[in-house]
Amino acid sequence: MSSNFTVNRICEQCGNVFQAKTTVTRFCSGLCNKRNYKAKVRNGKMATMDEVVKKVMDAKDPDGTSGEFLNVKSAAKLLRASDKMIYHLINIGKLNAVNLSKRKTLVYRNDIDKLFELPPVVQLKELKPPPISECYHMAEAQKKFNISEGALYRIIQRNNLFKFQDGWYTYVAKADLDRIFNPQVQNG
Repeated sequence: MSSNFTVNRICEQCGNVFQAKTTVTRFCSGLCNKRNYKAKVRNGKMATMDEVVKKVMDAKDPDGTSGEFLNVKSAAKLLRASDKMIYHLINIGKLNAVNLSKRKTLVYRNDIDKLFELPPVVQLKELKPPPISECYHMAEAQKKFNISEGALYRIIQRNNLFKFQDGWYTYVAKADLDRIFNPQVQNG
């Protein structure tokens, strides 16, 4: 049933004036109707997300990981590990904990943070090579102790001896090699 009259209306979506054929028409076109529907759906989704965010913000520490002291379950949740892993860290001494009772173990939050700190870098003293007069070069050491080049390098490596290169030759301290090949001379 159509009517023979027109009514001037304002579109709820775009705000333009249009002539409607019924008194309940709200939009000037199908496009404005679709845009309004999409905006309503979007605002509904945003409202539910806002409620969830508000609940999380209003809740005081729902998982217990922001306090100064944490129980084992909260520490495990914070590290994304199992309870057994936390107890293992406590047992091997990497994580300090306090047993308040048989069923209550607390971990200091700063101790968990310290797990992720890098150890300080130790500056090594620069080793000064001994004078060349107190050293054997590799060929001398091979002749004196009657061993092959490979055996000499393995002995140097195994005993962690200091070797250095000067020009074409590689040197090792005479005292170090004498101590290895003639141990009775040093002890006697």
